[in-house]
Amino acid sequence: MRIYDNYIIILTGLLLATAVIFAFLEETHLDLCFSVFLIETLILNELCIYLNPRAKKGLNTVNYMLFAGFALIMADKIVKIIWGFSTLEIIWSIARIKAAGILGL
Repeated sequence: MRIYDNYIIILTGLLLATAVIFAFLEETHLDLCFSVFLIETLILNELCIYLNPRAKKGLNTVNYMLFAGFALIMADKIVKIIWGFSTLEIIWSIARIKAAGILGL
């Protein structure tokens, strides 16, 4: 097995185990789940730093996207603390209304 295969199997197993633990604990906070997944992924990426430069560049791209998601969640928390409403909850409500309209529910 190549090192990439091991990396994918370990990352998939780690994230799946974490998701199962969150489901068992009935955790519904997106910010906590995303933060834990982010930390796990970043740690594993740093442990696999010895991958070739092309793979390392791809992992850095994934890290940047995950960090952007983390920044979005933190910005939402800051807005919620300052102004008292959650922009992600508003976006989620609009998406549910649109989906219900499309599905005819």
